[in-house]
Amino acid sequence: MKPLVIGIIVTVLFAGGIAGGYWFLTQPGTDEATATDEHGHDHDDPDAHAAVEGGEGVSLHGIRVEIPENATLCAEHRIPDVICPFCTPALIEDLGFCGGHGVAEALCTRCQPALIAAFKVENDWCAEHGLPESQCAACGSG
Repeated sequence: MKPLVIGIIVTVLFAGGIAGGYWFLTQPGTDEATATDEHGHDHDDPDAHAAVEGGEGVSLHGIRVEIPENATLCAEHRIPDVICPFCTPALIEDLGFCGGHGVAEALCTRCQPALIAAFKVENDWCAEHGLPESQCAACGSG
């Protein structure tokens, strides 16, 4: 009788793991190709919203970038213009260095995922490693 009970328990746990994995993989934003930000904006879509909701952009390292209510998107890079390091190069010096990831804070896509769209527009994206090609040490560019 014990082997039957153990078999049932193992089967239930296995089925629960499969169901949990399916649930996780079907949640919005888990696929990099269809990732959206916390406001539901698709930054890979060139026809995305012309403005974003206001709020504070906070990196993992506590650097705060104020994003005004209805901030306009940078026309070329499709990210809020106040965080676009390509159109406002002074941000690179002003925000300093991201010690956690070894790049300038204004260019750190791990701290500010909205920047991914801008790097893709610049044709500077290593899809294999999920970071800008110019920062990819594995591919020899970083």
